[in-house]
This record gives sequence, structure tokens and C-alpha cells, in this order.
Amino acid sequence: MITKKEVEHVAKLARLELSEEEKERFTVQFSNILDYFNQLSEVNTENVEPMTQAIPMVNVMREDKVQLPYT
Repeated sequence: MITKKEVEHVAKLARLELSEEEKERFTVQFSNILDYFNQLSEVNTENVEPMTQAIPMVNVMREDKVQLPYT
């Protein structure tokens, strides 16, 4: 869990001034984000092939052709 002091430290590094309400809200939100990452780290990915992108990229451009100039 993230503490209010850690939120204040991150805000200081980012040169942000946060109200007390914002500090409380960010403390909860950052904690939720880290909890989600912990859940993801528990997922079994043993048989999942590594990939660099979720959607395969396809070249949609036409093939280059040498042409004479229009002059």
C-alpha cells in the first residue's frame, strides 16, 4: 500500500502542489493500481508465447515502382 507520505514525495519530485483531498485520493488510487499489478503478476503465463504487439502489423502501403518523371 502507498502511504500519504510517499504521495507527497512523488508530488514534490513532479513539482506538484496537491490539496489534502488530492493526496488522499491519489493514495487510494496508487494503492489500487499496485494491487492490480500484483494480481497480474500472479497470472500463469507459462504457455503464453512472448510478443511485441497485441495486433499483428500488416504493411498496407503499395509496392514501390520506378516510373519516368512527368516532365
